[in-house]
Amino acid sequence: MVERRPISFTGVGLLCPAGIGQAGLGSAAGGEVPDFKARAYVDDRKSLKLMTTAVRLGVSAIRLALDDDGDWAAVPPERRGIFVGASPQTGDPEALRPALEASMGESGFDMSLYGREGYPLIHPLWLVRGLSNNIIGFAAAIHDLQGVNANYCDGPLGGWNALREGALAVAEGRADLVVAGGADSWAGADEFLDGAPCGDGAGFVVIRPGTPDALGDMERQMAAGAESEVGFLGAATGPVALCRRLLSEQG
Repeated sequence: MVERRPISFTGVGLLCPAGIGQAGLGSAAGGEVPDFKARAYVDDRKSLKLMTTAVRLGVSAIRLALDDDGDWAAVPPERRGIFVGASPQTGDPEALRPALEASMGESGFDMSLYGREGYPLIHPLWLVRGLSNNIIGFAAAIHDLQGVNANYCDGPLGGWNALREGALAVAEGRADLVVAGGADSWAGADEFLDGAPCGDGAGFVVIRPGTPDALGDMERQMAAGAESEVGFLGAATGPVALCRRLLSEQG
């Protein structure tokens, strides 16, 4: 058995329907993240064109968590890891509307019309924007995170898996710094979940060796589950709950 060293959370990045950072500690019945502007967190404007809402949230929350840590760049790139929880993504459905409209014949959708008139109207990067590992890809490149990594694309469980596996990577000595959490975009999906409030959100923490040991506490929370006070957030539900608790303890 690998001997585990104690771990601590040294940075928190929270984006939830109640707000950003400390402002996100209030209650909210789902919805978008208020006052969220991805341009405030992503320097490369061209990259924003390749990001869905969930990806923008995730990359931004990672930036917030690393900034909160403050000294992450002192860790060698090959010892910096990243673990991300996500949901299966798709490109923006509205981006397909012109192509679908151009493909409608007298009897409805016409495949021949689609091939001639509709298909050329689909942006060539439409599918690329929806890749479910875009958060980990963009963030690893932006922050030079060359160490151990994983992307868990299984909805609400993905966020918890990312947190636990990221914490274990540090505890077992496979990394000296890990950023872990999840992001998702469910605002407006209430009708598909029997009216349950749904929202956008992202929560990421920076994990380092340290005391007191936070691993056991986090695992107990996972066992008990996390009831969201801000609506269903998909893969971000668990990470947002953890970030809210950590920020509330900071006062």
